[in-house]
Amino acid sequence: MPSYITLHRETLERRHYVIDATLDTMFFNFWEGRFTHYIGLYHYDFCLVINGSVTTDHAFILPFKDFRDFFTHDYLDARHRWVGNIRLHDEVIVISANAVSKEKPAFEFHNAFHLLQDAPLPLPKGPDISELI
Repeated sequence: MPSYITLHRETLERRHYVIDATLDTMFFNFWEGRFTHYIGLYHYDFCLVINGSVTTDHAFILPFKDFRDFFTHDYLDARHRWVGNIRLHDEVIVISANAVSKEKPAFEFHNAFHLLQDAPLPLPKGPDISELI
């Protein structure tokens, strides 16, 4: 069965920046231009969604208003992307560029589907991260 994010991706992408990070490292990259698009539409009232599985509810729902100071211009790569991963053993989001990195705890955002504005109902209650490691 598809995950909630996979099942509702088309609807969710109208309001939220959704990316897949289905490798074991949960590698992702966010494009600066897409941030600008969503900021133009919703100011800071949207989420960055890192979807870790297409079959199981395993996603990090990051409210942009809480992460806008984390995704700073000094961490953009040459292609205007923020590149990083989520360390699953401690649920920390890491971004790096130009041989430097920074991290921020993300445990409270794992399967936080309730943070998704305008999301289709019913919202799932996802498994605990320890079930996925």
